Amino acid sequence: MHPRAHAVTPLQAADTTTANRSSARFGWPGALYALIALTSCVFAFIGLSSSSFWADELYTMQVVDHHLGLGEVFRRVLADVHPPLYDFFLYAWIELAGTREWVVRLPSALLAVLSVAVFALSTRRRLSATAIAFACAVAATSTFWYEQAQNARNYGLAIFLSSLLLGTAMQFRQYASERRFPAGTWAWLTLFGIAASQVHPYMLLTVGVLLLYLLATSPTWPQRVAICVSGALVLGLYIGLLWLMTHTAKHDFHDTWYSNKPSFFASHLRRAIFHFMSRQMLLVVVVMLLVRWRQRRSSDAHADVDAAIGEWTTRLCGVVCVGVIVSGIAVSLLIAPSFSYRNVLVCAPFGWFLLARLYDAAGPRVGTRAGTMAAAIIVLLLSWPALLLMRGRLLPSNEPWRASAAYVQGLPGCQGVTLPVITFPGTYGLGMTSGVHTMVEHNYYGYYLPASYHPYAYLPDEWIHHAIQSSQAESNGCPVIGWGLHDMSTEARALELAKQLASQPGFASHQVVVQTFLAYQLGWLRWKPEPNAFVFLRATPAVLATPASLPMGTAVDRAHSLGERLLVSFNPSAAPEATYTIRRLSAPLKH
Repeated sequence: MHPRAHAVTPLQAADTTTANRSSARFGWPGALYALIALTSCVFAFIGLSSSSFWADELYTMQVVDHHLGLGEVFRRVLADVHPPLYDFFLYAWIELAGTREWVVRLPSALLAVLSVAVFALSTRRRLSATAIAFACAVAATSTFWYEQAQNARNYGLAIFLSSLLLGTAMQFRQYASERRFPAGTWAWLTLFGIAASQVHPYMLLTVGVLLLYLLATSPTWPQRVAICVSGALVLGLYIGLLWLMTHTAKHDFHDTWYSNKPSFFASHLRRAIFHFMSRQMLLVVVVMLLVRWRQRRSSDAHADVDAAIGEWTTRLCGVVCVGVIVSGIAVSLLIAPSFSYRNVLVCAPFGWFLLARLYDAAGPRVGTRAGTMAAAIIVLLLSWPALLLMRGRLLPSNEPWRASAAYVQGLPGCQGVTLPVITFPGTYGLGMTSGVHTMVEHNYYGYYLPASYHPYAYLPDEWIHHAIQSSQAESNGCPVIGWGLHDMSTEARALELAKQLASQPGFASHQVVVQTFLAYQLGWLRWKPEPNAFVFLRATPAVLATPASLPMGTAVDRAHSLGERLLVSFNPSAAPEATYTIRRLSAPLKH
């Protein structure tokens, strides 16, 4: 008889019968990969307040920033498409620690770092130490991990749970291969599966594909029955939540920015690849795939690990990655549009395992000159995105709600008056209902303003009509005639709206000043400042003569967020090709 299985945590060794001798081959490439991963993890805690909250984070704050209890959190979550577990956790956290940006984002940084640590610990008996370090370095220098490490959304918790699910599945398979019933591990697997499905909808897909694979590969009926019970619990609880969402809150799951067009799917699949790894690492992976295809050689690390479990886990990870993509597209087509690169990448740790396995099978061996050179090149290619992302931690890369609010607050005469803000149809879902009006005005534009400032949301046509009336009435002293960001995220869109206003017959001056605010976007070689928020001002002599400045806000905002000031003029008597002129009243900051 087999000894009875004891309950174990998913961080215990996946193969307790094999000595961990792979660490003995942890040479200089592995040490440098580990250093890159460790440094990136340290920088996850640096610059947590460099950027203001962006729109999705402001929505999170609308759900959790109150003192009305978890019941109120759940009531507000019912209007969202995401399950409530992360919001419950964050509510408890900010009740304890406060709502400063670095405080709110700190759990995301911790969870992102823990996801890498759990992955490394749970795979150490299946992979060589160098391969694990390589995969961790690729993960920690990916755009997805970089963003989610400082994003007050549920993705950090999702990838942490994905790492736990991967480690627990390997432990379950270890017992299954010995034809024992792993009661403790099954309990952990079920618990993590339930938690994951209550964090993100695509984590339900991840858990579902994982359980189906376990069901298909389990050798005994008791194990199969246990997996079916786990699946029933996970799915039943999620269906219960979905029923509440559809029956207790007005929610149109089709009224979102998602699309079912083939071009949309293709675009987000491409973005998933480039957010999962840098372009440099994609080149390395392609080369290693070619080497593997040509040489068909197996990893020499397999002498130190259970090859059967390693191969099983490789197939599991491949099935999960492909399964989440396929099932995500199917859900979008059959139920409601939901497919996006961020949603797919909640299962990223399963992809990390595939990267490590590929490195073990086809990565460079430093025993040869060619292998040494190849390893050095990989280190260099990993170092560049790592350094670039470290630099980004000190720049405002989110939508500049805080900087534009500080600018408006610093303008004379704007306290206590109505501040017109511009939003486009469909951006926030459900149209401009009274609830959406309140959310946009108080939880978005008003979040960084004192209560004495009063944003009021207009759709573009309504805003133009209001601006014309305001230009004909006596001025209240506040030069702001409009303010837009999030759905007005490009300079071209802002200028088009300014031209439309300036050309209206009833608009007195036929001139509009547009003050731009910058957010830094990651390019191939550097961070590029791009206009991302816009305040429309009356073109009065005082406004034209006053240099643009940002007297309030953080030091980072004052140093990096203020962009150009543009004067848009319309001349109704000019020839059509010369109707509009755009003058740049201030040169962009030098960066």
